[in-house]
Amino acid sequence: MISLDSSRKRRAAPRPAAAAGVPIGRTEEARLAVESVLGPDHVAVLLFGDSGIGKSTLVEAVVAELQHAVTPVRIHGSASLANVPYGVLGPFIVGLPVQEATSQLAVLRTFWSRLEEERRVSQKPLLLVVDDAHDLDESTAGILVELAAAGWAKMLVAAQTRPGLPEPLLQLWFEGIAKRLDLRPLTREQTSHMLEATLGPQVLPSVAEILWEASAGNPLLLSGLIADAKADGTLLQRNGVWLLLRPLKSHGARLTDVVRRQLLRRSPAERQALNLIALAEPVTRDAIESAVGEDPVAALIEHELIRVTPAPYPQLRLWHSTYGDALRNLISPARSLQLRQSLLRLMGSEPTSAEGLLRQVSWSMDCGVEVEDRQLLRAAALASRLYEDDLARRAAALVKDPELQVAARAVTARTYFNTSDYAAARDILEVDFAQGQSVAVLLTGTLMWAAVQAALGHAPADIMDRARALLAAGERLARANPDDAEQILGATRERYATMHAMVYALAGEYRQGADTDAADEAAPANTLESAFRLALASERLLVQGKAVQSFAVISEALETAGTGVDELYFLAEFLVARAVAAVVHGGDWAAAGKLLAGLAAGQGPNLISFGGGVHAAQGIIQLYQGKASQALTTLSVALESLRLTDPQQLFALTASMAFAAAADVGATDKAAAFLADYEAAPRPVSRYLRVLSQMAVTYGKARLGNYPGAVTELRALGRPPGDGSTAGLELDSLAFCLSLGDRDAATRLLELRPGLEGPRPAAICHYAAAISSDRATDHLEAGKSCEAAELWGFAALAYDAAADGYRGTGDTLRERMAMAQRKRCLERADGVAAQDEEAEDDALGLLTRRERDIVALAVRGLGDRQIAAELQVSVRTVEGHLYRSYAKLNIKGRDQLPGSAGS
Repeated sequence: MISLDSSRKRRAAPRPAAAAGVPIGRTEEARLAVESVLGPDHVAVLLFGDSGIGKSTLVEAVVAELQHAVTPVRIHGSASLANVPYGVLGPFIVGLPVQEATSQLAVLRTFWSRLEEERRVSQKPLLLVVDDAHDLDESTAGILVELAAAGWAKMLVAAQTRPGLPEPLLQLWFEGIAKRLDLRPLTREQTSHMLEATLGPQVLPSVAEILWEASAGNPLLLSGLIADAKADGTLLQRNGVWLLLRPLKSHGARLTDVVRRQLLRRSPAERQALNLIALAEPVTRDAIESAVGEDPVAALIEHELIRVTPAPYPQLRLWHSTYGDALRNLISPARSLQLRQSLLRLMGSEPTSAEGLLRQVSWSMDCGVEVEDRQLLRAAALASRLYEDDLARRAAALVKDPELQVAARAVTARTYFNTSDYAAARDILEVDFAQGQSVAVLLTGTLMWAAVQAALGHAPADIMDRARALLAAGERLARANPDDAEQILGATRERYATMHAMVYALAGEYRQGADTDAADEAAPANTLESAFRLALASERLLVQGKAVQSFAVISEALETAGTGVDELYFLAEFLVARAVAAVVHGGDWAAAGKLLAGLAAGQGPNLISFGGGVHAAQGIIQLYQGKASQALTTLSVALESLRLTDPQQLFALTASMAFAAAADVGATDKAAAFLADYEAAPRPVSRYLRVLSQMAVTYGKARLGNYPGAVTELRALGRPPGDGSTAGLELDSLAFCLSLGDRDAATRLLELRPGLEGPRPAAICHYAAAISSDRATDHLEAGKSCEAAELWGFAALAYDAAADGYRGTGDTLRERMAMAQRKRCLERADGVAAQDEEAEDDALGLLTRRERDIVALAVRGLGDRQIAAELQVSVRTVEGHLYRSYAKLNIKGRDQLPGSAGS
């Protein structure tokens, strides 16, 4: 379960180093460019890519690599000279008479003469380095092609994919004498490497994911986002870990400058189209074309500044959504209002998409235009679901209708829940709880109110006792409205039942007396209540050790809950967290990985809120597998994320597991800090996780030493009094005990074995059975079982015990094999492949039993006659077996046998 040898140093797998100066992720392109320039097959290398993709940086890296082999001559395309023949060659042909300035032959002769001077001085071949070649005029392109085709110079050319190169340059590629390299956006992994190079190694994985999505893998946008996020405090470093404090904004100075330079290259009509789309996206193509014409829109699409959504209702969006804030920030309020008035006349209807509604409401508020209350409320609720908390609060604050203000305040409370400010959310919700003159208003915010109370640590019974005020309010409202009394009472009782199911599911408490039993007997009134009851049943099964059944039930809860529960936006994540707990307890790492990958694939803001929980689960898996060093790193990072936002209340659990990992590797200072974090934090809401965190702390204290009562305490935690079957909790407690060397835990594990489910319990119990029999062969088989379950720590313990057993019987070869397998497991726990040991074991496995016996004696230093006497065989038999063993092991003699003095 836990890493066993704290003295071992972790060895990171080496990563291939890029050539010096080559941008992240461009090593292969740089190599191909250098080879093509130096080789005989190509006269030019053409680099294509979008704006900001890193073409110029790659060009400079290639030139630096070739500086000792060529003489670079730089030519830079210019949009202002794109229609001026030979305009960019001006610095090279200043001595050319005016009357000859339009003669291709005269320009070519003069240009070549100038280049020859440079070549004579350097005595190296010429390399024409052409950047922004998409802005070259056709005449200049023709001159450059003439020089390259004649073999007078080679070219390194960079251009945007759209509009692309002038025809003469492109013709070189068509003829097969130019090498074309298309630069693609950075991948997730390349983005992570770039962040490591820019910020350092401790970058929260969810931060890398968010920045990759926001930049679309564009290095220029990525650099701008990083710089602006650092400048405004969105991206900050805490305890060495880089985190995102809030959703990214894209109107900082760096990105605004990038966008401003893009706009300067566009025509007035194209700039107006970009502004309209930024303010209103997604917006119909017809509306924009009616405002600015078809040609500007077509040009922006061709240059990939905007894109069109698929039919049947094509809409326009910015190609890079990151440009949106920056563009809007460049437009004055007066100009924005003017554009809004002109576009609304052309749109003719309300926005049909949620995103369109948000943009229109936000645009209206920015311009000071009054928005209808219900539209404001819809926008506020949508913004809170998308974690755009500032926008949600702005819209909610503008709602004037007293009845709608209750819902608006509930939305505002949710924005505070988003950032784990539960006290602020409670203060808002308390004002309206059990109030209202209609059943709709009365029920508004009640589920969020209960969730906030649970997050603040109130016991389920206390929460539900206070929630009876809702039933009393329903009865008062029913008396005031006798015609609707039945409907009012039914709705409030249903909501109370749903709240009851929710708070007990959150807490994982399912033995609460007759009142709960009665509630459990009644059929669920709605799918939400049913989902919470299933979640509670899943946790009960998990405590009982039924991990497979627990996962099946929580999967049913996920299907039952469905989508669209606006008030409980965290419901899906709550249920997934329970599903992860089930598969991690059972050791189904593949299922756990799939669930966590699904959470990690959420939208950027969602990752800010729930990303810490994803990393915490990954760290706990590593700890269970025996990868304590890796777990310590992962859990440390997760903990910093959870300090900012912790909607699942996982901070204390994560701190306890980080403490255990730190204690395991002997990091005493870190362990002390994590223990302080755990002791200062509210305990996990879930009862199962609360007990699990106590176990991790007890284990960590024992690993640090001087905690003699640890085993007794762990066993007591696994068997809470009066709780019936808690085999799952006992498994966790006894696994910790085994890791501490408590061999007596094996007996109880074997008693629990028939009722436990999952590969992790099966492997641990296999190890327990080997402890009970204490036979070397049983320990060896248990080690293989733990290896198959990827429990490297327990596998190493089993192989160690096997080696001890073989040592006691004098079986040196098998002892050495067991030790090699132990070493391999410890290295797997540290992330090292240990390929040499695996190959050695495979080779030893080719020997017959007699050959193994003879080789073992040879390894101990016995001669052929001594081996023959020991085994009571002839010397010739020993020589024959050794000869065949040498052949199987692919060695030449006795001195090369594994483990011998000469090996």
